[in-house]
Amino acid sequence: MPKGKNNLFVEPDCEHNGQEKKGCARPRPGDVSRGCPCAGSLTALMPIADAAHLVHGTAACLESRWGKFGDRIDFSHLSGYGFSTQLTEQDMAMGGERKLLQSIGYIASNYNPPAIFVYATCITVLSMEDLDSICEEAEEIWGIPVIPVHSPGFSGSSSNMGRRLAGEALMDRVIGKGAPQQDKLTEFDINLIGEYHGQEEGKSIEALLAKAGIRVLAKITEESHFAEVSCAHLAKVNMVVCSRSMITLARKMKDKYDIPYFEGSFYGEREIRFTMRQIGFHFANADLDKRLLRYIRKEEERLRVEIAPVRRALKGKMVVLYTDGLESWTYLTMLQELGLKIAAIGTNRNAQEDMSRIRERLNEGTVIINDCDDHQILQVYRERKADLMIVSGRNEFVPLKERIPFLSVGWDRHVSYAGYTGVRNFAEDLLGTLEQPVWVTSGKSAPWEG
Repeated sequence: MPKGKNNLFVEPDCEHNGQEKKGCARPRPGDVSRGCPCAGSLTALMPIADAAHLVHGTAACLESRWGKFGDRIDFSHLSGYGFSTQLTEQDMAMGGERKLLQSIGYIASNYNPPAIFVYATCITVLSMEDLDSICEEAEEIWGIPVIPVHSPGFSGSSSNMGRRLAGEALMDRVIGKGAPQQDKLTEFDINLIGEYHGQEEGKSIEALLAKAGIRVLAKITEESHFAEVSCAHLAKVNMVVCSRSMITLARKMKDKYDIPYFEGSFYGEREIRFTMRQIGFHFANADLDKRLLRYIRKEEERLRVEIAPVRRALKGKMVVLYTDGLESWTYLTMLQELGLKIAAIGTNRNAQEDMSRIRERLNEGTVIINDCDDHQILQVYRERKADLMIVSGRNEFVPLKERIPFLSVGWDRHVSYAGYTGVRNFAEDLLGTLEQPVWVTSGKSAPWEG
């Protein structure tokens, strides 16, 4: 277990750590069943497409997360393949270090990746294996970086902590190791650090910034390549996108490489405008400021003309959100700008920062239900006479079973809601959902029921 892991529970740049006797919430009994640290680390690092990702444990440890990233997984890239040492009962009793070394050798010889990430699991802790020494030995034999990721489930953490531990591995063994040609660097290089939904979302954000003259040097937790991430220390600014799970990485890059960071969002006109002005502030370039303001004005004028008919059709509609994590507040600005009224928000696994972002974006009259269950959200939906439910993850089965209109905004969708194009997509999907005749048909009784 790496030294100082418990310090991640007290992150100086987290809002709640300014309060007396506060820190990042430790999991309660049963919380780990929703996602262990190993799953969180896989979520953060498997988008590094050309690297190999080897889970040192049973096949189930790999299957708990591999293949659940929507369109991130592409089998034309090495990260689309799941590698596991597939430890047996005999390996657990006798130790799996030799098998791990053989597995690393197999990957290095047959796939020749630029790097191999090795993920610790609960079995690593139980058998007291020295993962660091094996990785160092493998590096000497095959001459490529072999990076241990210490995030076993028995560490008593959540998938959110697993992402932080993935950031620790990147900071210690990856970032700062690359050295691209200086002529390939630009004046306005930026890193995107955080959590957003799939390849299309990342492309939308990158294209938006490119039109404004900003180049994305590295994308961390989004599809990227090992060489890009290793050169992330050469960026001028870091942007934390919608997620606090990688805030420790951004802070440590600021301390070590003097790279300032800020938090931003690309979901809604107001959010995009604020984010672009933040970028201009951190680069402190007058020409860039003028270019960003022209770009914002041009895109907002065009967007308002294009979605005016959709906005008129959506105005006054009542919506209920039944989501967790960043989905609970990411889309609030867009919903309000499109003229919808937010009746209620039901959440189960939101951090304190998520709740503060919900409250600062809401108007009076919205009901917020913490530790919400299916019965509560359906009761509020009917009492407030809502027209639509927005859901994510497993919550989408609730409106489906009740046959009420819903839009899923989870990670498995294949359309981007980020940027100005995303606002158009979101508005069209909302209206398309509400106008679907299936909701009228499904609400009727079957002919044989009378």
